[in-house]
Amino acid sequence: MKPRDESSSATPSIQAQHEYYSDRWASFEYANQLQLTRMAAVLRFMTQIELPAKPEICDFGCGAGWSTNILGMFGQATGVDLSDTTPAQARYPHCQFRSADILQGDSPQSEFDLVVSMEVLEHIEAGAQDHFCRRMHYILKEKGYLILTTPNKRTMNAIRGGGRSWSNQPIEEWLTAPELRSLLERNGFRILSMTSVVLGVAELGLYRVLNSSKVNACMDFLGLLGIWQSAARRANFGLHLVVLAQRT
Repeated sequence: MKPRDESSSATPSIQAQHEYYSDRWASFEYANQLQLTRMAAVLRFMTQIELPAKPEICDFGCGAGWSTNILGMFGQATGVDLSDTTPAQARYPHCQFRSADILQGDSPQSEFDLVVSMEVLEHIEAGAQDHFCRRMHYILKEKGYLILTTPNKRTMNAIRGGGRSWSNQPIEEWLTAPELRSLLERNGFRILSMTSVVLGVAELGLYRVLNSSKVNACMDFLGLLGIWQSAARRANFGLHLVVLAQRT
C-alpha cells in the first residue's frame, strides 16, 4: 500500500481511494485485537435493541468483509464498500457485497433494519460527513438502528507523536464525542447510547493520570479498577467512540 503523501493537502480522488482500499483489503488475513474489541462493542449494542427475526443488516464500509461475515450470523447481511468486494464475496458467500461509492450509491430507500459502520466516518472528508450520515439515514427503515464506531479525536490528539502516525489511510477526519453527537442528531438520528472502548493508549494531559500504571495498580488494590475503567469508558476517554442511534 502506498502511504499518503503528507506534503500534499489535496484530497485524494475517489479512484485513488478505490485503488488504495482494494489493495488494502485484498491482502487482508485476520482481524486484530482492536477490530475484535470494536466488534464486541457492536454486538453488545445489538443485544440492547429489538430487531425482526430475520433482519436486513448493512455493513456500511465493510472493508475486507470479516465483520459482514459475523453480522451475517444474525440476519441477511450486505457489505458495501468503495473497494473491490469480489474477494470478500468469495470468502463469505452467505453474505451479499456491493462495490460502490457509499456517498453516491443507489441502494433502495428504507432497505435495512440495522446499519453498522465501523471506522468509516473518519475517512470521509469533513465537508461530506453530513452527507454520509444522510446516506445511512436514507437506507434505514423507519425507526431502524445505526451502530457506528470511529476514532475519538480527543484521545487521538493526546497520543504522543500524534494519532495520525497510526494511519497511512488517505483521509483522517476524527470527531470528538460532542461533535459526533451533533453530527448524527442534525441528520435525523436519536442517540440511544454512546460509550468508548480501548483505554490505556494516550499519554498527554489528563490521560497521563487516567492511564497511569500506578493509578490503575492502586485502583486494582482497592478493588475499584473495574469501576474506574468503566467510568473512563462512559466518559469517552477510550480510543474509539461507539454509538447506538435510531432513525427518527
